[in-house]
Amino acid sequence: MPDIFAYTDSRLFLRDYYDEQKKTHPFFSYQYFANKAGLKSKTFIYKVIDGQKALSRASIFSVAQAIGLRKKETDYFEAMVHFTQAKTEREREFYFGHLQGFGKHHSCAQIRQDQFTYFSKWYYPALREVLAFLDFKNDYKVLARALHPPITTVQAKNAVRLLLNLGLIKCNAAGRYMQTDKSITTGDMVRSIAVASFQKENLRLAAEAIDRFNREHRDISTLTAGISAAGFQRIREEVAAFRRHLASLIEKDEPADRVYQINFQIFPLSTLPKKG
Repeated sequence: MPDIFAYTDSRLFLRDYYDEQKKTHPFFSYQYFANKAGLKSKTFIYKVIDGQKALSRASIFSVAQAIGLRKKETDYFEAMVHFTQAKTEREREFYFGHLQGFGKHHSCAQIRQDQFTYFSKWYYPALREVLAFLDFKNDYKVLARALHPPITTVQAKNAVRLLLNLGLIKCNAAGRYMQTDKSITTGDMVRSIAVASFQKENLRLAAEAIDRFNREHRDISTLTAGISAAGFQRIREEVAAFRRHLASLIEKDEPADRVYQINFQIFPLSTLPKKG
């Protein structure tokens, strides 16, 4: 059986468990799995894995028992299901805390906590970019004031320590801090929690930038439009393509001498039509 503590997505765990069982036991099927769990619908497990159905509290324990999970594994499976099926960022953060509570039992906990910490403050990624062109010579007051708005000296020192611990920066023989990689990215599950908080902070900074900077130093525009569901999807694809193109331009842009935050927003201003 796959190591359940290596997962944070219950659907992915169930899919891998099913695939493993199918390879080992050719007779294993979704119907067999459902029958073993005492579920009436033979396609229920498949629909759960596909995201079409949700596990109820009762079915969580039925499935856990069918898999043969022990007490600690069942508790983790329950928390993971609630985390995967959470509807709001607040719920995800709540159940994320439950997953983190498993500590050493959760083999992904340290990585996820590190990633969560990195995106918990807007100035952690910003300072990482500043260090690409600023040799502050261990004067953390200079480093703190390099940001706009400025942070405290203590915050700057703690940020550098965090970036070093995460392996996102390094200190060379000359004592100069530098990035280990020019760009980084995150997985979907991290994006759903840590990056959501990071995005909220940067939306706040974007609003403040209207008053903080003259127009020649910023570019903020808005567009209000009526579109269809298909049109929304096409716009998302265009934004994604532009974002990739922009990343390519940034990779080739050297040397950097300042840090910018680039945001993309598209969100509803009306109620959404009900499906079906």
